[in-house]
Amino acid sequence: MPRGRPKKNFLNFKINWQDSYGTFVLIAIIVIVLGLLVANFFSNRSKDIGSGEQIEQTAEEAAKPTAGAEYSIRDNDSLSKISQEVYGSQYYWPTIAKINKIANPNRILTGSKIQLPPKEVEQTKTVMGEKTYKVLEGDTFFTIAQKVYGDGSKWKILHQANGSRLLPNGNPLVFSGSTITVPR
Repeated sequence: MPRGRPKKNFLNFKINWQDSYGTFVLIAIIVIVLGLLVANFFSNRSKDIGSGEQIEQTAEEAAKPTAGAEYSIRDNDSLSKISQEVYGSQYYWPTIAKINKIANPNRILTGSKIQLPPKEVEQTKTVMGEKTYKVLEGDTFFTIAQKVYGDGSKWKILHQANGSRLLPNGNPLVFSGSTITVPR
């Protein structure tokens, strides 16, 4: 090694903290700001992903039937399925059939448009204002009361209005295929 000026070794470099204190604070602020920017970038990125899912959900919700609106029948739809989606109960299908003058509720055509009645229960019950009901196979006074009143506990009203007949075991008697009176 030539004599003269000694070579500075990186490892022997001494920092004068009093002179570099301002630099140290500036570097710490830059590191904190960069950390916040990176965190902000990733949090906004996850929000963008979430909003993409929201858009899909909104498009799916747009296809769902809503009370008081017109609805286009899709494949595999039935009036009871539509009633369940709109009103939370499949027993409002007779209302939908009556409003839309559907003679055979078991036969609805894909693509045809129907009007769904408003969701207010009292309005829906008023629309269902039939005075008689044709008993289907498997119907009981309880299930009929659910269909016509929206409340199965009102089965006694139907039972009393239709003769109060009982089976030998004490259960109320109703025959499938018969027509019963529905008091309002």
